[in-house]
This record gives sequence, structure tokens and C-alpha cells, in this order.
Amino acid sequence: MKNTVIMGLLVAMNIVLGRFSVGPSFAKISLVFFATILMGYLLGPWWAAVGAAIADQLGILLTGGQNFPGFTISAAIAAMIYGMFFYRQKITWWRAIVAVFLVMLISNVILTTWWLDIMGTPWQGIIVVRAVKNLVVFPFQAVLTYFTLKEVERLKPQLHLDD
Repeated sequence: MKNTVIMGLLVAMNIVLGRFSVGPSFAKISLVFFATILMGYLLGPWWAAVGAAIADQLGILLTGGQNFPGFTISAAIAAMIYGMFFYRQKITWWRAIVAVFLVMLISNVILTTWWLDIMGTPWQGIIVVRAVKNLVVFPFQAVLTYFTLKEVERLKPQLHLDD
């Protein structure tokens, strides 16, 4: 029951944070990753993937966005990667850096660029912009991921978030 409530709160957080982004559709910058890393850390890879997929689909329903299953798959894979690196693991700089790098490479640069290409935006015109955007954002997101999860790790016993 507790995990269902946590997932619901993080799905809502994901949807709200997804409403605030900057940049063109092929190179958006947003704070959605906060909800995604928390899903991975608190729920594990499989439930985080489910939560991210639900958040993506609910976000589309609530905002009237275009539904393309590839983006849902990318969101689920990102959450799964975070879950594999952070669930029941000690939070370290190495874990934060590698997890953020893998999410950016696999989900953001490779898969999302592929989905955009399938939808009609030629990958050759956006791959460099998407790669540069992720390289610029990477250090900030890795640092924010590390410090956010270290704080949640510290507060977890007081918040009764232990398994």
C-alpha cells in the first residue's frame, strides 16, 4: 500500500514538473528527472518503469499531447536505469554519474532521437543539438541527482520510507 501511495505522489510530481520545460520540442530541458530518480530510488527498477510509463500516459491525457509509445518506452527505460543504480544501494558519486550518463545516452540521445525520426524529424538535423544539450546538462543533473538522493537517503528513516 505504501509503495502505491509513493508511486502516485511521484507520478503526480512527474506530471507537474513536466509542465515546466524550456527549449524546442527536440531539445527540452525540464526537472522531470527529479521524480524519475526518486521513483528509481524508492520503488526499484520495475515499479519505477511502471510509474514512469503511467506518468507519461497520464501527462498526455491531461495536456492533450501527442501519444507516441516510443516516448513512454524511453521514460520507462530511464526510470528502470535509475532503479538499477539506486534502489537499495548506497548513493555514491560514481552511481550518480554513471546512471545519469546512461539515461542521457540511451534514453535521451539514442532512443528519443530515433522516436523523433520515426515521427518525421530527420535525426541528422537534431542529433548534434540533442547530444550537446545533454552534455551541457549532464554535470548539473549528475550533481543534483547525487545531492537529492543523499538527502533522501539521510531522511528515509525519519520519513518511514524503509522497506
